[in-house]
Amino acid sequence: MSAKDTFHHPDFGHNCAQAIAYQFKNLYDDEQIVEKLAAFGGGRAPQGLCGALYAAQLACPAHKTEVEEAFYKAAGASTCREIKQMAHTPCLRCLEIAEMIVEKYK
Repeated sequence: MSAKDTFHHPDFGHNCAQAIAYQFKNLYDDEQIVEKLAAFGGGRAPQGLCGALYAAQLACPAHKTEVEEAFYKAAGASTCREIKQMAHTPCLRCLEIAEMIVEKYK
């Protein structure tokens, strides 16, 4: 199962941040991380970051800068608004990118 499988799925209903957190829940110190990230999808992560990127940074705190740089390079932007309006990167692609980056830096 990948993060894409739980994103907006009727059985899970995860937003982008929750989908990444669910996929990598063993990397977080907080057992309630998936529930806590319910408010961080759709551009509502701090500084308007993509939720998938934000969750990836939380999963790899020692590599926060590298995670954002790799995500920006692959997605064309870091904020949800820029990703949708300028880079035109679909949410499912952002999830794929975030997953690959967490796999690299976990």
